Amino acid sequence: MSVNEQNENGRKHFRKKLEHMIHTLRDDMLAGRRRPGEFLPSERELVKQFHLSNKLVRVGLEKLVEEQLLEKIPRVGNRVADPLPCLPVTLKLGYHASLQREARLLDAIEAFQQEYPHIRVHSLPIAFDRYSEYAQEYLESGMLDIISMNYNNFYDFQSRGQLDRLEPLQQLGGLYPGLNELFQADGRQYVRPLVFSPLVLCYNRDHLAEAGIAEPFRPQSWDELIAAAASLTIENVRFGFYFFLHSKNRWPVFLLQNGSGQAGGEDDISLKVERIVRALSKLREMIYAPQSFPTFLAESEADAEALFKQGKLSIIMTSYLAMNALVSEEREGRQRYAIAPLPTLSVPANILMSVGLAISRASEQKAAAGLFLDFMTSSRMQMMIRQRTTSIPVLQEAAQWQGDEEQQPVGYALFRQETPFMKAFTETGLSVDELDMIFQEARIYWSKLQSEDDMRDKLYRILDNGSTQSRGL
Repeated sequence: MSVNEQNENGRKHFRKKLEHMIHTLRDDMLAGRRRPGEFLPSERELVKQFHLSNKLVRVGLEKLVEEQLLEKIPRVGNRVADPLPCLPVTLKLGYHASLQREARLLDAIEAFQQEYPHIRVHSLPIAFDRYSEYAQEYLESGMLDIISMNYNNFYDFQSRGQLDRLEPLQQLGGLYPGLNELFQADGRQYVRPLVFSPLVLCYNRDHLAEAGIAEPFRPQSWDELIAAAASLTIENVRFGFYFFLHSKNRWPVFLLQNGSGQAGGEDDISLKVERIVRALSKLREMIYAPQSFPTFLAESEADAEALFKQGKLSIIMTSYLAMNALVSEEREGRQRYAIAPLPTLSVPANILMSVGLAISRASEQKAAAGLFLDFMTSSRMQMMIRQRTTSIPVLQEAAQWQGDEEQQPVGYALFRQETPFMKAFTETGLSVDELDMIFQEARIYWSKLQSEDDMRDKLYRILDNGSTQSRGL
């Protein structure tokens, strides 16, 4: 490397450190961590803090004076301006397109911009099927300041070692238990939860009335549900029950309900395998129950809700988040529906789903991004979610509000009895790779291309290999 190149690299290095100092001090002032009228540390202390020369520290301070964020008081120091100016800021937000329904996101952005007119939010919907991949690319390229994340995305980031792309956040109080912990790693909070949901049954009330099934519909076992589904099925018209079998937010609930994750020590493979086999066998019984369950009807989770809206399904396993797709139908009076808790297999268990917001660690607008996260989880916006969607807001005070239930299905409040039993799909005691391999074997078994004994042998090999790898053998 030539002397000129070394000099140029050195200049770039110190320029980045100078920009870091400016952004840090600016964020501290705009976020209220440094109050109007407060004096900054001395230039000597700033030199030590940011590892810059006296000259560069003065350059940075002069930049903040030009922005009218600082007042230079001769022979005294640098004081935060009082009042602070409203500097124009642009936030770039990447999000799941479904959040417009699930949290009225675009309406919330409009309300935020009215409250903070100097902050503009540019929103970018990201394709659901490759969300984690695109999110990582956008964060790496500096395209986003804020990103929405569900638990699956967060777990994917964590397993790929990508959490360093997210800014650690302060925990929000007043949430339902377990929601903050869902998005934590190594004692740090990386995502601010926004909405959540357990799994529920959603049923067409008119279909049940036609079949003479009384409400409230509360099947205690999966066998009872399938029997009801058989009486609801009408050939060439509708099926009685369905859910998207391929989703990690659906089929693993049978593993949880059969005690997977409670099998004891890591070496207790035999007990784990038998519990998995029983769960997968129950699913196979359901799939092949006469006139009850259409095996290969849909290609995505959303298809179940779409077919339910069309009256092609009488009962679906769904979530509060996904039920937002049904709101317009209910409001227009074309379809009446209600929700019921899931039946139980061996132990009460449900899958916990949540979506939240994270801040890019590389963002230069962290103060404004923090304001947006605080706004979205404020009592005002959480109440908007409660009143205008079927989603469950994370603030307990908003979720427990009782009032006009026009937007919500009958039985909305049942989530309260489900919260003690909600678990992430990863609490099956299986790694994501093991879940994927088990699902591949389950598909062959469900398709009647292998026996239960053959599947059991393969499950032993899958879990024994995972146990051996975890012990470093």
